[in-house]
Amino acid sequence: METRAQAEGTTPLVSIIIDNFNYARFLRAAIDSALAQSYAPVEVVVVDDGSTDNSRDVISSYGNRVSAIFKPNGGHASAFNAGFRASHGSIVMFLDADDVLLPNAVEEVMRAWHPGVAKAQFVLAHVDADGRALGGTVPYSPAQMPDGDIRASILDAGGYVGVPTSGNAFARTVLDRLLPLPESQWHQAADTSLEIIAPFLGDVVSLRKTLGCYRIHESNHGMLGEELDSRKLRVKIVIDLQRESALSEFASRSRFAIPRNWAAREPAHLKYRLASLRVDPTHHPMMDDRRVRLMLTGLRSSWRNPGYNFRSKLLHTVWFPLAALLPQAAAVKIIKLGLIPGRRRGKTPATTAKQALSDL
Repeated sequence: METRAQAEGTTPLVSIIIDNFNYARFLRAAIDSALAQSYAPVEVVVVDDGSTDNSRDVISSYGNRVSAIFKPNGGHASAFNAGFRASHGSIVMFLDADDVLLPNAVEEVMRAWHPGVAKAQFVLAHVDADGRALGGTVPYSPAQMPDGDIRASILDAGGYVGVPTSGNAFARTVLDRLLPLPESQWHQAADTSLEIIAPFLGDVVSLRKTLGCYRIHESNHGMLGEELDSRKLRVKIVIDLQRESALSEFASRSRFAIPRNWAAREPAHLKYRLASLRVDPTHHPMMDDRRVRLMLTGLRSSWRNPGYNFRSKLLHTVWFPLAALLPQAAAVKIIKLGLIPGRRRGKTPATTAKQALSDL
């Protein structure tokens, strides 16, 4: 969407909202990266969601260089809502406290921004807890990131090749329609609701270049862990279904419909369900799931999904049958190869991530 500042011919203010809970050990790097942007003007809003570590001391050390909000713990959506209320930018970015932006991130986003854009997204490089580059990216295949009006594709494919919280920028006019989020529903992964609905309010711009770093560590709720945490698998399944519910509610208000079992059109969702069923069948949340049915549905969705290139389709053609039919011990090894980023590195310039952190 066109910002008011753009319409008036002025330079738009960009808000970077950092949401933090007990990430004091990473927080300074996140704040420094937001303050080090080559673009101006930028405002930095830091929301501390009831941390019990020394996050308050870290935030307070910046004085009036950041707008600080200290609130009781309420979860991801609560932090988003509080940060957005305190922000003023025409373009808004949410940065997780364990991630960082490269110095040119905002500049590149604003260079690509044009009237009619609802959100822009860019590539994040994987780094470890100590900031060392791991050589992978999110998304795994940046070339498949879409542009333009992607509404029909989302409905057909069950989603699109997107980026987690820290790799997105939203038009404020779009967030005005989507926030506040229901805080009881989105205690975590609040970004998934914004990312799936925003494309229905304008165009998507994808910058297929690394402009930030996504930190992989033991406390990262978005990562499954080297031992394939079955609880996190179940959480991912539930989040996908919440995302489907959020899109369905938006569709109903906007007078269109989404396909039945929409989430099951996305191969990644089916991988989580099959993995959960194989790794911990006793606690699998979907009682009607069966291995062969998930395998066949996964194969179909992989080949019809426009966000998957030919190589990805072939890999899924191998992964689904092996994960479904091998004995459990062997199947778990295959499942790990398909779901844990550390076991399959993408072709990403690791030096980019190293340089990003060394510059902070």
